[in-house]
Order: sequence, then structure tokens, then C-alpha cells
Amino acid sequence: MVERKVIWFEVLTPKQAMLFLAFGEKLKEFGIDAHFTTRKHDYIADIFKHRDISPATFGIYGGKSLAGKLIASAKRVVELAEHIADLKPKPLAAISFSSPDAARVAFGLGLPLILLNDTAHSIPVARLTFSLARYLITPSCINKDDFIRLGAQPEIIHQYAGVDEVEYITIENYKRFLKKKEESKEERYLVFRPEESFAAYMKNKDAKPYLEILEEVVKYYSGKILAFPRYEAQKEILLEKFEDKIIIPEKGYHFLELYSNADVLITGGGTMARESALLGIPSITYFWRHLEPQQFIEEKGFPSYSTQTIPETKKIIKKICSNPKEYFVDTSRMLPKLEKPSSKILSLLKEDEEFKDYFI
Repeated sequence: MVERKVIWFEVLTPKQAMLFLAFGEKLKEFGIDAHFTTRKHDYIADIFKHRDISPATFGIYGGKSLAGKLIASAKRVVELAEHIADLKPKPLAAISFSSPDAARVAFGLGLPLILLNDTAHSIPVARLTFSLARYLITPSCINKDDFIRLGAQPEIIHQYAGVDEVEYITIENYKRFLKKKEESKEERYLVFRPEESFAAYMKNKDAKPYLEILEEVVKYYSGKILAFPRYEAQKEILLEKFEDKIIIPEKGYHFLELYSNADVLITGGGTMARESALLGIPSITYFWRHLEPQQFIEEKGFPSYSTQTIPETKKIIKKICSNPKEYFVDTSRMLPKLEKPSSKILSLLKEDEEFKDYFI
């Protein structure tokens, strides 16, 4: 019997679940299985459930404080290490979106580490992971020097001309999206996702710009508003301030299901904005700095609108929410021109002496 081969994927966000599930499907062509680990997260669990896959789940997010993050990570590293050490067969490699927990475990167990990263502004994560990687895969819109300054050796950095979300926002999925959009009889809505206020890269973890921004949304958007808080604390505040004006879904949506009825998307992060903009939905990102992947898709003509101040955000909300249909874009000819991260990873593995025999 031929022993099966396994690559370990660490999943810490809904985007990573979508990205690595799509990449895992490609590995099947080479007879390689994907093994997924994650931590407790309702929306991630729903994505895997939709695909009838049960990831190995360990630990929780450490929250707002440095001590909380450190202790949660330390506990999780022990659980992850025990799990991966017992895994049969031993994984060929570990792939993560720069997870410090996975990087520590992969290094300790002698597994080649492949990292993806599109957030060079997340300095603590970069310092804990880049120096341990064999390959660091990043969008070409981010300057390589930004990664080198944070500990990445120049020779490990490999770039692709696209954004991560293109891995699963494919032209085939775009056609399915259009079909669902045209056939849907459901009420249209706006999707709102607050900023990741507890993230290490946020300047002021006590600030709550999402409240002021949502006030503006309620003023100018006349339809239903679906809000997806990132933390329980955000959920409680949103329900207290906007209980009768928003809906907080109890379950996660498959992205095609969610976006097929969306008029507009507004978020304090980048992922959902890129997902929806790639599908042609007008998408507003408010963030304290300009995100390079956002700028990249905006220059390509996708309907993404980036703002760095609250007044700027309010201005674009008023403009788009008053008539969202006017800002929808047909992206069918633009999507195929973007490169996927898996294409870069597979090309590297096919040339790597340790892996090339598995990718014939």
C-alpha cells in the first residue's frame, strides 16, 4: 500500500479557511491530503461544516491584553505540538498565514514552514514567524523591503501578481455568484464588519470607530443591515446601540450565499472588502493606513474604496449607500488576470529537491 502524504494547514480566520480549503483541493491532484488545525471560532467552524470537514481545534484567541495573547498562545502551542507530533504520517510541510503557534510547532518538530502574508503592518506576528520560514509568499503589491525589515531573508520571499482572495474568488465562482444574484428573491442588504480592534497592529485598542461609522450607514442606507462582529464585546455593544436597526446572524455564511444579496460591504479590515470587490460589489474599507492589496485591486478597476479617516469614510458612505447599484462593476474580464498564491507555491515545491518528487 502506498503511504498517503499530508500537508498541515493552520487556519485562524474565515479567509484562511476559504483559501486553504481551495488549495487543499489542488493538492488532491498530486495524491496529497490536507490536514487542518484551527482554534475556537464560530464562523470558521461554519465554513468547515459547510464542506463536511472536521478540523482539529485547539485553544482560543487571547483577546485584548498582551498577557492574554501570550498565555493563550503558550497553551495552544503545547496542544498543537502534541497533536502534530502524533500525526501519522508525518506532514511533509506546514502552511500557515503567519501563525506564531504553527511556526513554533513546525520549527520544533523539524517541518518545513511555508508562510503566506499580506499584512506587513502586523509587526509582532512577522517577527515571530518570518525568520523560521523556508518560503514567504506575498502579493507583489507589497514592497519586499517591508518583509526584510521584519526578519525575512530576501531569498525566501516569493511574490505573485494578485491577492489571496483570488484563490477562491475564481471566475467559476463569479459566474455562480451572478446566477444566485439574478435568481434571488430575498431582500437586499448591506454587510458590515467592524475593525479588528484587539489585533496587535491596531494603534488604539479602546477606540470604537465602528460605532460612528455604523451611525452614518443607518442614516443613508435604507435596506437591511447584516453586522458580523469580530468579538463578543463588539456584539454586545452593537446590540445595545443598534438593536432594532441591525441583524447579527447566528451562523456564518458561505461567501457566495452572503454576497449574492449584498448591495454594499463596509469593513474595518481588508479581506471581506476584497472578496466583495472582486465580485463587483462596491466595498468600503476604513483603516488607519492604506492597505496595499486594496490599492492594487482599486488600480485594476475593482469597486474598492479605501479610507483612512472617519470624515473620509462618512463621505464615501453617503455617496455609495444612497445609490449602491450605480457602483456595481462587472469583473468577469478582470478576475482571470490575477495570479493565485497557490500557483506560486506549487511552482516552488515542484523545483524544491525535498518536494519535487511529490509534484510530478
